[in-house]
Amino acid sequence: MSSTVVVGYDQTPHSDVALAEAAREAVMRGAALNVVTAFLRPLPPGSGAPVEDSQDAARKAAEAVAQHGVDRVLRRHPSLAVRPFALVGPAGKLVAQAAHGADLLVVGSRGKGGFSDLQLGSTAMRAVAGACCPVLVVRGETEADHSRVMAAVDIDEPCEPVLEFAFLEASRREARLTVVHVWDEPWIIGYGQQDPGIADDIALIEREREDRLSAIIASVRRRHPEVQPFHQVATGSAGRLLVEASQRADVLVTGARRHGEGHGMQIGPVSHTLLHYSACPVAVVPLS
Repeated sequence: MSSTVVVGYDQTPHSDVALAEAAREAVMRGAALNVVTAFLRPLPPGSGAPVEDSQDAARKAAEAVAQHGVDRVLRRHPSLAVRPFALVGPAGKLVAQAAHGADLLVVGSRGKGGFSDLQLGSTAMRAVAGACCPVLVVRGETEADHSRVMAAVDIDEPCEPVLEFAFLEASRREARLTVVHVWDEPWIIGYGQQDPGIADDIALIEREREDRLSAIIASVRRRHPEVQPFHQVATGSAGRLLVEASQRADVLVTGARRHGEGHGMQIGPVSHTLLHYSACPVAVVPLS
């Protein structure tokens, strides 16, 4: 089966960055790249213009933008298989639908990272929420080279898909892999500070989680012996610790549960924080 990367493109600066990252992913994967543009052009109130004319104009505008994206990619990657797709309708929903069956969907974000920039666009969030394949939200300093992929896992959830994606990404990039599990239980940590006797219990829980994390990583690593992972169990606010860690990574991989039997993902609070504040691109992998 052929591999495909899909990118949502609207000819804005943040989507130009996403387009470049999508082309890089397609080259690394030996995949084709689909450049998808979706335009929604409602009729002006009282215009009396035929709906067909409005849709035709929107489609032609989308075709021009999608072709512009294809031309940009081919100037840098002339041998890459790149195809334009023009759709008429709500961008987030249609881009997610266009990625059904793809290996990866790439979308851009207006945010620059950091706690002062809560700027993930609604189109990007709708695309993530509606996608059934991994989604790479491109934000932060994509040109920074830390040679590090970071995976954020919850060992109380099925996290092997996150690790599989992260191992493959590290292998393709020839980068180091850091796997982080954050144990976020502020109530027991607070008790431990008040009662030294509880500190031993906390240490026992942390060792047990360290052992579980090591076992999960070992099971995935057998399929990717070329990757040498480092892992750690941290304690505190998962969102804040992972955002801080994203400053030292080229991409941060996390997971989100699927919407029942349908398509799309449920974006939890930690993933939501990363999508808005991460200093590097965030890959969201659907979980069973």
